[in-house]
Amino acid sequence: MRRNILKKDKKGALEGLPLYLIILVVIAGVGTVILVGWMMSSQSTELDSITVDDPTMRVTYTTNTITAYDQNGNRLEGVTVTLLGCGVNRVGETDSNGEVKFDNLEIELPPGDNFGTIDVTARYSGSITTTKTAVITVSVASPE
Repeated sequence: MRRNILKKDKKGALEGLPLYLIILVVIAGVGTVILVGWMMSSQSTELDSITVDDPTMRVTYTTNTITAYDQNGNRLEGVTVTLLGCGVNRVGETDSNGEVKFDNLEIELPPGDNFGTIDVTARYSGSITTTKTAVITVSVASPE
């Protein structure tokens, strides 16, 4: 026995169609909410910024700390930080506090130069690889 749910009534309307449309709209709405929630939860952590503890250094054996932050302002672990310039060529990785400390940096300026720069490059591989840069300005130590 077969029922025709789309049977026309005396006024020309289709029986059962509004109920099916309501069910379809509810299912589509729930599906959309699930997809949007899934997409929002799949956003990965990305490198947003870095800070340099001492952006102006003197030519001496010195220490500097670089801190990496994600897009929410939280400190980010596992960021590879490279210092390059003025005789410095060092690489380190941020710890669980989002910091990497470079101790005993041997800074050298070419003879006759009073200023130089050390390029700081931070690289993090989340869902995409992100690179941020900063510059440390180096000057000759003042006599004491």
